Amino acid sequence: MIKELIDRIAGEAGNRRLNFLLIGGHAVSKLGHSRMTLDVDFLVRSGQRREWESMMGSFGYTCYSEGNAFAQFSGKIGWPRVDLMILDDSTFGKLSAEALGSDAVKTPSARHMVALKLHAACSPDRSKPEQDWEDIRQLVMLHHLDPSDRAFRDIILRYGGKESLARIQVIWQRLIKVGG
Repeated sequence: MIKELIDRIAGEAGNRRLNFLLIGGHAVSKLGHSRMTLDVDFLVRSGQRREWESMMGSFGYTCYSEGNAFAQFSGKIGWPRVDLMILDDSTFGKLSAEALGSDAVKTPSARHMVALKLHAACSPDRSKPEQDWEDIRQLVMLHHLDPSDRAFRDIILRYGGKESLARIQVIWQRLIKVGG
């Protein structure tokens, strides 16, 4: 059912010329770390927010919570929750430039997914930061993301700070020791 929903939303977004990237657990799975998740998360452009809200309504979804940077939707019984993370057009463009996947459904690059996961894990309202950290660990290992690489290091420091950099360096060192 979730794949069907993602495909339907992607198709309609394409028809409406709405940009998006698949994020969250489904994106992490597409990047090689399979895990269970019960919602669908999309990254969308702030300039297209109202069009996205209208499209979600056409699928029978209702917004039940929103802020400047997000909107959460519930739908028909049995359909998964859909969350939109809203980014300014410039930042969305940067993530899109390195996006991976098919023309219909793209995900941010592994290092940009780490940035999104760090942002989530460091949020004081986050109920399960340990899941974000497991996703980060898996992405670092699967994609050989070296925290000494300047661009990746800058991302870590910007979205997670020095503590997150130290934690990712430990993950990296363990990977090196086992011949990752």
